[in-house]
This record gives sequence, C-alpha cells and structure tokens, in this order.
Amino acid sequence: MRAFSLIAATLVLAACTTSTAYYDRKAYWTRPNGTLPELAQESEACYQSSLDQESPSALARPDSANPVLPRTTPPPKLWERSPREAGFERFDEQARYERCMRIRGWQPARY
Repeated sequence: MRAFSLIAATLVLAACTTSTAYYDRKAYWTRPNGTLPELAQESEACYQSSLDQESPSALARPDSANPVLPRTTPPPKLWERSPREAGFERFDEQARYERCMRIRGWQPARY
C-alpha cells in the first residue's frame, strides 16, 4: 500500500511539473515553446496576409445572392489544417500562407 501511495504521489507531482506551454496534439504546425494562442494568432495573420485582395478569384455580380470571393475569415481551427485543407482558392495564396508560417518559425508537425 505504501508503494502504491508513493507511485500515485510521484505521478501527481510529475503531472504538475509537466509543461503545459505546448498545445493541441492535432495541430499541423509546431515550434519549440510555441503555444496554442500564438499559433492561432500567427496562423490567422498569415492567412489574412496571403489572400490576394486586389484580384479575387471571381468578381461579384450585382444580381448574385452568393458571390464567389476569397474568404476573409479563416476556417475554424485553421492551425489543425494543412495548407491544402485551409480552403485557399488559388495555389499562390496557399504558398504565401505556408511561406509566412515558415518565416515565423513554424514547421509542419505532421504530413
């Protein structure tokens, strides 16, 4: 019984001292000492900067209820998606997003 208590106490202490700075294991991007709030903020900033605001993929027609334009808000949980899954309408936007994330120090954690 004493050994069981010692093991339980060790596990509790180990869990308390484990760093919680890292985040969601499903995240596509990783960076040493990166946190989920940093990843979310930087992936959204890269997403916004990668969209080509000057030339949308399709021009809105006045009679169209659903114009086809580049997305201005990132998809939910963008950090869990690979650049291919992020919903870019053009390949150059996807490449700019990926390059921006790499410049900020993020690397793909899974492929």
